[in-house]
Amino acid sequence: MSDREIKDSLVAGQSTSISSASSGPTAGEMVEPNKALNRRGYLKSAALVAGAGAAALGMPAIARAQNKTWKLKLQSNWTGIGIEAQDRAAKLFCDRVKKMSNGRIEVTNFNAEVLLGIGETFRGVGSGVADLAVTSSIYHRGIVPVGEYLWAVPFFPVTTLEFYENIYSFMGIKELWQAAYKPHNVAHLTYMISDEWGAMVSTRPVAKYADFKGMKVRAFGIWADWLVHNGAAIVTVPGGEVYTAVQTKIIDAAAFGSPDAWAGMKMWEVCKYYLNPSVIPYDIVEVIMNLKTLNEMPPDLQEVMFSAARVMNIELAAMTITTDARGRKKLAEGGMQTLMMPDDELAKAAEWCWNRFVSFKGKDPYIDKVIEIYTQARQLHKDYYGPKRLPV
Repeated sequence: MSDREIKDSLVAGQSTSISSASSGPTAGEMVEPNKALNRRGYLKSAALVAGAGAAALGMPAIARAQNKTWKLKLQSNWTGIGIEAQDRAAKLFCDRVKKMSNGRIEVTNFNAEVLLGIGETFRGVGSGVADLAVTSSIYHRGIVPVGEYLWAVPFFPVTTLEFYENIYSFMGIKELWQAAYKPHNVAHLTYMISDEWGAMVSTRPVAKYADFKGMKVRAFGIWADWLVHNGAAIVTVPGGEVYTAVQTKIIDAAAFGSPDAWAGMKMWEVCKYYLNPSVIPYDIVEVIMNLKTLNEMPPDLQEVMFSAARVMNIELAAMTITTDARGRKKLAEGGMQTLMMPDDELAKAAEWCWNRFVSFKGKDPYIDKVIEIYTQARQLHKDYYGPKRLPV
């Protein structure tokens, strides 16, 4: 598929996601007030009136959509497992949707694994088992391969909300995301900057990446590839089951959550070591919705869903500053020891992971587009964030 074809599909995906009604002639347009009607004019105006009458027959359906109370089920993949920021953000979202819609939309949140397992979420939203979900595109990479890279590329410089917002809103990621999901009856409402991912917990000390040799590790994506490159074995377990997996020796180490997540799960009870820094300063999660349900909503309620989700993104990113700082303190008080990976090891890992990412070029048109956008964004980050001087 050419870049032009991708662009066309992205634009089509954006423009057809929400239906719009065109307006017909008004009564004032049918008859000029100071002009006598001849037969032809009369017949023409009568035909327009008849057409308007026929259109009015459809009004009860429109009125029903306007007056209907929409009761939506939200499957949150990380509420109810001890992550304070996720719990608070979900509650605020449900409350905001109800308030913004003047009670016309009621969202009920379901905690992790209640309606859908984390690996079932994407298909479950597409089929209507849940209407909405807070999830991560990494979990449906088997359905939409580009999802892995929309989630994260290790060491890609997503260090601030505004930097990723620029990539998302003005460099084409939003349109790409929406187009990739549309064939699956899934609407992408927004990304959400979660918090750091990849600050790992371990039952063994790790001073360099080669120390992962022989260890069983919970990790995803390119980061998992890097650990395998260093001799680790990857074991897939849901994030909420990491504690039990470590306790029962299914895994020796894990990349999953932030300090807030690890503290909420009391990981100090089973892991002695906390490996810094995070290889993904902010991982990108998302809010998705059943596309058919969204399109059946009146335009004002569609906007409620988009806007409330976007606000949740800001709130979650803001809350993690406090909750992660508190989490680090709890982990230290619980007896966890912080290990800092040396700079030369980090540089080596960063180069390997980026090269791994760009090696996927040619496998999928959406992945190709993400590689193009991220390459531009990576240079933009370097140009903007420093050192700040005029280009030469």
